[in-house]
Amino acid sequence: MDSVPFRLSIIDYLNAAPLNHGFKHGLGWEHFHLKFHYPSACADRLRDGEVDAGIVSSIEYLRIPDLRIVPGLCIASPKRVRSVVILSKVPPEQIRSLALDTSSRTSVVLAQLLLRERYGVTPAVTDMGPDLPAMLEAHDAALMIGDAAMRAPKQGLFVMDLAEEWHSWTGLPFVFALWLVRQDAPDLPVPGGVAPFFHKSLAIGMDQLPAIVEEARRTIGWTKIELQEYLTENISYTLGEAERESLALFFEKAVRHGFAPQEKPLRFL
Repeated sequence: MDSVPFRLSIIDYLNAAPLNHGFKHGLGWEHFHLKFHYPSACADRLRDGEVDAGIVSSIEYLRIPDLRIVPGLCIASPKRVRSVVILSKVPPEQIRSLALDTSSRTSVVLAQLLLRERYGVTPAVTDMGPDLPAMLEAHDAALMIGDAAMRAPKQGLFVMDLAEEWHSWTGLPFVFALWLVRQDAPDLPVPGGVAPFFHKSLAIGMDQLPAIVEEARRTIGWTKIELQEYLTENISYTLGEAERESLALFFEKAVRHGFAPQEKPLRFL
């Protein structure tokens, strides 16, 4: 009997590229079916059971039942992320209206938590596609994420780097996304099951960093040095003790502000 394919949702953002790289280049090709989605769509496919695992906004762990976290891996930012920003025409404490990039779920929550708790403002929010001129035409500020945020012109605007804000507030890194696996995902007929493949894919990605940087240079327009720094210093892929502590704090705040139903312990594969 043929084994059931394991369906993986892949995000085509630069920050996820090293995690995805092995899978995109044939790792476990006999086991995995790859599907490509925006982060928010990836979460919806996982919730609906259309995929078995995906790199998903961390907030969705609280919203989707019966998920397991791949241990040791995440998309985090130790201090400054550069690809998740609020771009504002006014200082943060004067923001009354905020356009939210609909591509992400975690950043949308983090942006509002920071404005409420750190700056004492609760702006009216509107979901929009990531088009900065359109967003700022009707709002004081715009939340942008991913490659669009990296490309956005920032002259003359206040720039709030969300990971930097979180770090200076809490002293902790911020965890934007996790590899999440449905409890009913098929078992892979290999020793150790599915978990080692996620680690192997990242190891291949880190080995191939120059190729990832070269490809990004053409699409994002940053220099090689900036991109190399982004993938090795602004982004971290290790889910360690500080990252778990940060997740617990973020989850507690998100639930208190009504962005998720209830806290739950981190459960791992």
